[in-house]
Amino acid sequence: MGYNQELLFTPEGVRDTYGEECARKLAVRENIHKIMRMYGFKDIETPSFEFFDIFNRERGTVASKEMYKFFDRNNNTLVLRPDITPSIARCVAKYYKDEELQIRLCYVGNTFINNSSYQGRLKENTQSVAELIGDGSVEADAE
Repeated sequence: MGYNQELLFTPEGVRDTYGEECARKLAVRENIHKIMRMYGFKDIETPSFEFFDIFNRERGTVASKEMYKFFDRNNNTLVLRPDITPSIARCVAKYYKDEELQIRLCYVGNTFINNSSYQGRLKENTQSVAELIGDGSVEADAE
C-alpha cells in the first residue's frame, strides 16, 4: 500500500486505546456518568481549545510553557485545554450568572499537557468530573 511506516506510530506522550482496554474505559466512563446524573448533575461540554487567558495562572494550575499553544486567523493565542475546570468557570460566569441555587455540572473530556517530566503520565488524559458550584461547605466538597 506504500503507507509511510513512521505514520503508524503516535507522537510521544499519546497513545491509541482499542479493544478490551477501550471497552473497559468506556464502561467506567458510562458508570461514572450514570452516578453523577443520579445525584442531579447536568451535562456540559466545553471546547477542546479556548483563548489562552482562560488558563492563566490565576485560573489554572498548569504553567504556560506546559500548554499546547497555537494561533487563529486573527492572531489570538489559543490553547488545547490543560484542565477543564477553568472552562466550566467561564461557562458558569456566562450562562448561570443569575442563578442563586447550587449548580451541579458534570463532564467528560480530554486534557492536554505538554510536559515530558511527568513520570509515566500521558500528554493527553481523559477527565470525568462533577462540579458543585455555589456551595463552599465541606459537605459540598465531599459530594
